[in-house]
Amino acid sequence: MSVRTVLTRLLPGDETEVVVECRQCGETLTSGTDECPKCGSNGIERFQISE
Repeated sequence: MSVRTVLTRLLPGDETEVVVECRQCGETLTSGTDECPKCGSNGIERFQISE
């Protein structure tokens, strides 16, 4: 394992996680979804969470 790999795992980085949820029912969806398969709503919210 390289030093860079070890440091990347230990130190906080610029990585962000994207969470996609339906605003109507709260279902967690996959990225790129425009309509909730559970309730049919098109009120989709995307959150970017810094790690």
